[in-house]
Amino acid sequence: SSGINAEYGGSEDDSASSSDEEIAVNEAKVQELEDKVQANPYDYSTHTALLNLLEKGGDIDRCREVRERMSGIFPLTPDMWLAWIAQERLFLSLQPESVSSTLAQLYERAVKDYPSVRVWCQYLTDVTEILDFSDERTRELFEKGLSAVGLHVTQGSQLWDLYRQYEEALYNTVKETLKNEESEDKEFLQDLFNKQKSRIQSLFQRQLAVPLSGLEYLMSEYKEWLGDTPVDTALLNRYEAALKKREILMPFEEALTNSSAPHEQEYDSYIEFERKNGEPARVTCLMERALTDDPLNSVRWLDYLQFLDQVLKVKSVVLEAYSRAIRNIPWVVEVWNQNILAKQRYGLHFSHIEETLEEALKSGFPDSNSYLKLWKCYLTCHWRQEKFKPLKTNGDSEQHVENNPLNVAFQRAVNHINQSFGEEGDTDAVLVRFMAECEGLRDDSESCRELMSSLFESKLYKEQTRLWLEFVRLELRYGTVEHTRRIFQRGIQCSTDDPELLIQRFLEFEMIHGTLESYDNAALKCRRQQKKLEEKRAKEQLQREEKNSKKTENKKTENKKTESSKKTESSKKKRKLSSDKTSTESKHHKPNSSEVLPSPSQFPKKPQSADGEVDKSRYHLTVFVSNLSYSATEDHLNETFRTVGEICDIRLVKSPNNKSRGFGYIEFHTRDQVMAALDMDRVKILDRPCYVSECKEKDRNAGIAEFKFSTQMEAHKLYVSNLPYTTTEEEIRTMFQKVDKIKSLRMVTTKGGKFKGYCYVEYATEDAARKAVLELNDREVGERKMQVAISNPPKTKQSKTTVFPEREESTFKRKAKMNFMVPRALATSSKPASSKPAGAQPASSKPADAGTGTSSKPQEQKSMMSNSEFSKLFNKQ
Repeated sequence: SSGINAEYGGSEDDSASSSDEEIAVNEAKVQELEDKVQANPYDYSTHTALLNLLEKGGDIDRCREVRERMSGIFPLTPDMWLAWIAQERLFLSLQPESVSSTLAQLYERAVKDYPSVRVWCQYLTDVTEILDFSDERTRELFEKGLSAVGLHVTQGSQLWDLYRQYEEALYNTVKETLKNEESEDKEFLQDLFNKQKSRIQSLFQRQLAVPLSGLEYLMSEYKEWLGDTPVDTALLNRYEAALKKREILMPFEEALTNSSAPHEQEYDSYIEFERKNGEPARVTCLMERALTDDPLNSVRWLDYLQFLDQVLKVKSVVLEAYSRAIRNIPWVVEVWNQNILAKQRYGLHFSHIEETLEEALKSGFPDSNSYLKLWKCYLTCHWRQEKFKPLKTNGDSEQHVENNPLNVAFQRAVNHINQSFGEEGDTDAVLVRFMAECEGLRDDSESCRELMSSLFESKLYKEQTRLWLEFVRLELRYGTVEHTRRIFQRGIQCSTDDPELLIQRFLEFEMIHGTLESYDNAALKCRRQQKKLEEKRAKEQLQREEKNSKKTENKKTENKKTESSKKTESSKKKRKLSSDKTSTESKHHKPNSSEVLPSPSQFPKKPQSADGEVDKSRYHLTVFVSNLSYSATEDHLNETFRTVGEICDIRLVKSPNNKSRGFGYIEFHTRDQVMAALDMDRVKILDRPCYVSECKEKDRNAGIAEFKFSTQMEAHKLYVSNLPYTTTEEEIRTMFQKVDKIKSLRMVTTKGGKFKGYCYVEYATEDAARKAVLELNDREVGERKMQVAISNPPKTKQSKTTVFPEREESTFKRKAKMNFMVPRALATSSKPASSKPAGAQPASSKPADAGTGTSSKPQEQKSMMSNSEFSKLFNKQ
């Protein structure tokens, strides 16, 4: 062997050292991955990389540790469970006494993670061959497996066959024993033989009634097993129905087979079909298959859990499904909330709900809104759990309320949000408003009032009109009219976003709850406040205009400086180039008088900078996109508009410092793609509506934009106003869809994408629009009464824009220059004609020529007569 090693240039020592080096390198990699797992235990890819590395090294103990740790955080895939079980089976072969319990525990954990046909088949195979289970327990496991995956159209028959083979093995054993036993035990064995025969027959009949693959072969096998006994007619009918059902289901199964994972659309259509048939067991099995292929689909999980809560309603199945969902998508707060409600619905002790809350708080939700939803759900469970009594005036009762579990939980929730996110974590005051409502339901109006009053000590809340309206609602429901009046007056002074709405509601309140005198006083105060608001806004508008004008002037000054500096640099470069050229020519060549120097136009032009302009010949294939977020990139535009078709080019216009200017151009290959892109006008990119228009050549009237919507009365379209700013498109669509099918819905938003409180709803017919007006007008939406009317925009006055030709403009400028040095007494008055009385002629006007009847100069516009001139004219008549 030493000769062979020497021949190949190595030795035994060299090979040993190289293996030691490999072990050291692998150990270093393992330690690196271990450190990453410790730093971030929720990194799934790091866990799998560490496990693969340890499996290559054959370290069974450490593999087991990694799998246990990973299984505590994530559900393992069927392949990972089967690999773990196979490894443990080999390891436990040396310890036969612990094989049964260990493998059984692993299998139970595996089938809880994902109901896989492969895992169930392997589990039940080991049950019949390795694990020492009783017949009753084995049958219970088979029945459990059939309920989990036995309805799988293409693979479920495997489990049925295993079950029947197990019973047939027992049947054959009893049959052989019956032949050899004495007459004393024959009666017992005969009874056992008959039971086994009936079990096998029952399995045949149950499987033949389920739409599975291989039913034809199974029927022939059943007939052979029966012998001369004919097949029951009722079974034949069920068998024929199963075959028909399988023929209907096979296209769905083929679509799943021919598509790639996660088969989302295929599963959607398949589940929708099964739901219409109304078979909960089949829907459950199909949804489990979909979740096994796509376990991180939060929408699928929520849909499945809702189905279990509303349709299946089996406590063990529902709670186990919630546990699995939390392990798969722990970042979705709705799963945690539904889990809390399910535990309370099924009567679990409140300590289980508290444990769920503690686990949810550690899951790391992405924003404060998720934590607010969690805390509100938990507080509502407290509210349902506790039975409050009306407060008394003694100190014991007040102490009881302060230590009440709901109050303690509320204070903890507020502290958690403030410590984690600050005051901005609950900008809508969700927690305080909820607790104030609870205090009002307790008949404790004073505590309700104190909670809401403390809220408005912060500037963040006291400027919001909707919070003042919520305070008014609570006080009017649980408090007194006088306190409500004070809240209105205080809110009108403090709110800034929509004080007019508060003023309107205050006057409505006084009309209903106040006297005529109090209404007059309120109207007077409101007029004064309205005047102050108008003055304040005018002042702010003036300040903004001044600020913008200063910015414009500064920008012009900077541009002039930049242009002058560029001109100076270019002139320096030209002088330097010309001097260098002159010096060079003077050295090597003396210019001849016949030579002609090149003109400036013949020099190579400076290339223009790429400013995003479009070739005019490509205008008809290009769209102009504007109102973009400054953080939007070409990738965002490509992702949004690639649904139209293949994009030829995207040009996002940028400033000199390479920052987006909020608009750009998208060029397509065909005109049809352009028209489809124009239909995407106001599509949202980064939560901001994007304006899409045709690319046109700039002209002098480019600033005059055409209004793209109708300005005439449209009897089939509705104008919906006075909506809360928080109203969503889905809420409006749900309300108006109940009347009739909506043709279109346009939410009017600001350039920043914020809803402006009104929208347009279009129906297919005028009757539907009139019906919606009758049913939905003055309906309360949030804190406002929604106004619904037929769309009839008021006619606006068109601005008179006169575009002067350049020649007239230049003439005007020349006249202005000519009159510059003329004395004021000789200059023609430039006052407008409307400043003089009607009928008066200007003093400088000349009479018309007698012969032609025309003036020698263009006739000036007649001015108004003064009072004295009009009086003289009147007396003459």
